[in-house]
Amino acid sequence: MTKIIYDVNPELKVFYLIIDGRKMGFYLSNRLAKTFFNYLRVGVLVDFEIAPKRKRIHRIKYYQVAHFNRVISLNPYIVHYDLNKLRKDMQAVLDKQKYFLFIDFEMTMPGYHPGDFTPEIIQVGYVVAKASGSIIEQTGYYVLPKAQTNLSKRTKKFLKLDELKFYEDGLHYEKFYLDLKRVIDKFSPKLVVWGKNDISALSDSYRLHDKTPLTEDTDFIDLLKLHKDYYNLRDDLGLFKAFKTYYDVDEHQAHDASDDAVVTKYVFDAFMSYMK
Repeated sequence: MTKIIYDVNPELKVFYLIIDGRKMGFYLSNRLAKTFFNYLRVGVLVDFEIAPKRKRIHRIKYYQVAHFNRVISLNPYIVHYDLNKLRKDMQAVLDKQKYFLFIDFEMTMPGYHPGDFTPEIIQVGYVVAKASGSIIEQTGYYVLPKAQTNLSKRTKKFLKLDELKFYEDGLHYEKFYLDLKRVIDKFSPKLVVWGKNDISALSDSYRLHDKTPLTEDTDFIDLLKLHKDYYNLRDDLGLFKAFKTYYDVDEHQAHDASDDAVVTKYVFDAFMSYMK
C-alpha cells in the first residue's frame, strides 16, 4: 500500500491514511516504531505491507504494519528508507569481497547457579572461501580455556563433551590466535558469523588472554542480521531453520563449531544466490 500520511498519534504509535474517503489507522510494533516513527509525519509518503492480525487499542481496531518498503518526505524530498535500495547496497557490499571466513565458536556456559560469568571459546570451526564459493581452507578444533577455568556440567552436557578427550586434543589459545592471524593476514577476509554472540566471544577472548585484538566489529558480517533486514523478519531465525528453508533438507544440529561453520557457508551461498 502506498499513501500519504493524513494524521499521526505518537502516543498510540499509529498513523492514519484516507482510504476510499475514510480515515483508517495503522499501528506500529515497538520494533518498527523505534526505527521509523520519527519519520512519520503528516504529508510523508509511506509504502508498506500490512500484517494479517489487527490490534485493538482503546476499543478501536487498527491494522498492524508488517514492514515498510519506502518512507519518503515530499517537501523537501528526502528518502528516509528504501528497502530495494537497502537490498542492492547490501549486495554491492558483499560483491566487493574477495574472500570470506565463515567462523563459529562454542563457548563455556555458566553453571546452574551463575554469578559473574564471561563465556570462553572452547571450540572453533572455520571455512575460508573465495567469493565464488570455492573452499580454500576448512578446519576445526577444541581450544583450551584459561588454566583456572572449570567446565561446568551444563557446558559438558550441552556440547556432549568427553572431558578427557577435550583436554587431550585441545589446542592452547595462543595457537588459535596465531592461526586466526595467519588467515586474516593472508586473505583479508570478511568474517561471517550467525548472530552477535560469536563476535562478542572473540572480542572477550582477546581480553581474557591479554592479546592485541585482530578484529573490529566492522570486519564481521552478521548473516542473521542480513536475513532479518533483507526479509523484514520480526524474530530471530535459527541457522538450521534457514538451511532447511533454502535447501529443503533437515540437518541435525549437533552444536559442533565445525559443522556450524560449514552450514553458515551454505546458507550464505544460498542467500547470495537469492539476492542475484
